[in-house]
Amino acid sequence: MKYQKKQEMKKKILAMIAMLMACIMILSLIAPFTIFAAPVTTNAKAAIVSNGDESAVDDTIGSLKTFGKEQFDVELQAGFDGNYIVKKTMPVRGVITNHGNAFHGEVQIKAYTRTVNRDKEYAIYYQKLDLEQGASKAIDMAATMGSIHKYLEISLVDEKGNKVYQDYLFLTAKDPKTIVIGVLSESTQDLKYLSNLHLAQIIEDNQATQENYQTELNKKYDYPVYLNESTFPSNIEILNSFSVFVVDDFDFSALTQEQRQALHQWVLGGGTIVVGTGAAAQKTLKGLDFLANIQVKGTTTAAEVMGVTGEIPLAQLSGEGLADLWGSDGIKYLSVLEAGKGHVILSHFSLSQAPMAGQDKTLEMLTVALRQVASEAFAVNLYDEGYYDSLRYIATDFPPFEMNSILFIFGAIGVYIVIVGPILYFILKKRDRREKGWIFVPAFSLVFMGLVFLLAQSSTYKSGMIHTVSVVEMQKGSHIAKADTGMAIKYASKGSVTFSSDEKIPISINMDENYYRESLSNNEKCAYRILCGNTTEVTFSDSESWGTQYFGTQSSVDLGGNVESTVKMKDGKYVGEIINHTNIDFYRVVLMLDGNFHAFESLKAGDTLKVDLKIADLEKENENLYGGFNDEAIRKQVTNGEITRKEAYMWYMEHDLRERYYNYQQNTSLIPVTFYGYSQKSILSGEKKLNGKQVLEDSLTMYKQDFPLELSKQEQFEIGLKGTIDSNAKFNENYDEFGSTLYPYEESDFYITYALPEGVKVNQMELQGTARDYVSLPEMLTIFNRKTKEWDEVNLGEKLAVENYIDESNMVEIMMHCLKEKETVLPKLWMQGGGLFAGN
Repeated sequence: MKYQKKQEMKKKILAMIAMLMACIMILSLIAPFTIFAAPVTTNAKAAIVSNGDESAVDDTIGSLKTFGKEQFDVELQAGFDGNYIVKKTMPVRGVITNHGNAFHGEVQIKAYTRTVNRDKEYAIYYQKLDLEQGASKAIDMAATMGSIHKYLEISLVDEKGNKVYQDYLFLTAKDPKTIVIGVLSESTQDLKYLSNLHLAQIIEDNQATQENYQTELNKKYDYPVYLNESTFPSNIEILNSFSVFVVDDFDFSALTQEQRQALHQWVLGGGTIVVGTGAAAQKTLKGLDFLANIQVKGTTTAAEVMGVTGEIPLAQLSGEGLADLWGSDGIKYLSVLEAGKGHVILSHFSLSQAPMAGQDKTLEMLTVALRQVASEAFAVNLYDEGYYDSLRYIATDFPPFEMNSILFIFGAIGVYIVIVGPILYFILKKRDRREKGWIFVPAFSLVFMGLVFLLAQSSTYKSGMIHTVSVVEMQKGSHIAKADTGMAIKYASKGSVTFSSDEKIPISINMDENYYRESLSNNEKCAYRILCGNTTEVTFSDSESWGTQYFGTQSSVDLGGNVESTVKMKDGKYVGEIINHTNIDFYRVVLMLDGNFHAFESLKAGDTLKVDLKIADLEKENENLYGGFNDEAIRKQVTNGEITRKEAYMWYMEHDLRERYYNYQQNTSLIPVTFYGYSQKSILSGEKKLNGKQVLEDSLTMYKQDFPLELSKQEQFEIGLKGTIDSNAKFNENYDEFGSTLYPYEESDFYITYALPEGVKVNQMELQGTARDYVSLPEMLTIFNRKTKEWDEVNLGEKLAVENYIDESNMVEIMMHCLKEKETVLPKLWMQGGGLFAGN
């Protein structure tokens, strides 16, 4: 009896052990699922938080403490003449001298980024510093203050983490919308009149009714900063704080190579620079590689320029791409050169020499020219909440993980449950050795648990991931291009996450988006630390396990050549070649042709792509920018094994990049043709690590270039024009992949005007539009007859007599009657014709 009780007890104990080991084995699945969970949830919604009550941010000035001045002399200057632009990068420069024992550690700048609820977040910018006794070292750093604050904290921290010096640089905050005008000259005093150069233009609905008030308010957003070769920035992030540079009587070769490269990158990215020349043209143009093709043919003298009289030396300039901007009687005053997305305005006279220096007419010419060339750079939107980072959305959508490892893990578990367990039980039962289960069950469970653990540890996702997305905007005739890059990182462990690279990367962190965190603590928190040096190191504090951190950067890229297009319209087709003169291998190429796209296979460096596409086929596909994918069809292809999950993901990422970086062509004289080339080679070539470890890295780069076709030079074309609505009635105009629609808030007649391109002959013409769900056709549609001066009824799809409906201004006008709150198709004007200058 006692023996049986003992056996029963032993069986229960063995059963409990077996169950416990099984539970442990199942719990071991937490490791792989923790590892694999991160890539699945890729786009957590973020709450946007503001800076809070910025007027109350600085309430600590009375309690500031300084120390360490007996050992260190710290002579630093920050910002621009004691000012900084909120949310934009400023320079911090100077010299530190050590009068005491040798110091090894860091110089740190504490800059407040924002206030989240009651907590103040700040960033630490630091530079490694080694100073022997009596030694001095120059400091050149960059920092960004994201909120209104009256000072930067400067400190020296030794290798043990002890703060041995602390002091403050007091600054004045300026509005983030400030238009910063950089003035660079050896004759700064002669250009002081540029302080009266007012470029800012406030965008407001009531601007016309408050013209005088707005004029004075505009001036509050202009801020001139006078620079020399030692204060000119070498950091692209600092340069991005400027809206324009005006340069005169300055030798650019006095700048360092790094400064010149940063300036070129800034111009390529959309910056505008004004260069004064006159008798000193050779001196001023020397040293800038991107102006090397501008030649000085000599100097002429004018007796009068725009009402200013005297002997005025005018440089005679020529060069490919140089266009006239302002002149009179055949004499050029201002010329402009496109450089990437930016512009160089060349003044043929000196801005710092009499008689043009200091003149109101000179200021007027510069103001009109700059607003004409780069109006967006000087627009001030009082209600704009700030910059939206398109790359952030895409970069934080990580690639799907590979299924092989996790399937192997599940396979191991399945083998244990379905095969090993039953076989072990059968063998022990047959041999009547079931009591031995207390040895074999834990042993086999331990083996399989170890196998699962080893599989999880060998996963490429075990430590972290880096996802890099870049857009490179190429320009005709240039092998240098500007690259915008967004980088997202994930790390397995909770706490600080440090991204490092042996490549120098200018870091830009947008803190406007973040996870909402409720706080009633009034604490100060370090959001991130950035190393200022020749390598890159940025540390994000208090990161969640597998949380996503993000930063952006800009760089210039030498492509080794450019992409050439000979594509044109002929006989109802797009025909020609795309020639890849770059050093980039594109794994896929997409051509966007007047709103429709067509994908091609790879185009390697040095290769040529033949293009032969029927226009009608492109129209039938209706593969528009916003309607290019059928989600259900893509999922079915993945399920059927026709494409992999990674391939489907890449299609979606490519589509997102095209959608967010498509340039809408407003000029009716051009057919928008855009080249997109895709590469999985990262723009950032340095070795990247997270917390000192190499992790899984994935990248996607889109190379983009516009090749718009001039209709006047096409042998034959077919296009659809969008009209301009004129009505006193209230309405909304909407646009999707199927075309435009009009939603009226009251029943009314709406007049639509179509502006035909110049230099073309139209052979056929008709109005086109298709009804669809919840969108109706116009109740009545008429077109104005230029011969009879009457309105003729017309139907969609009806061929129109071209000679009756195009006026002397190349305009076509229709009228459509729409019912109240009934969304209605807005017709397109389809035309077929040819250019008058084809072949030229």
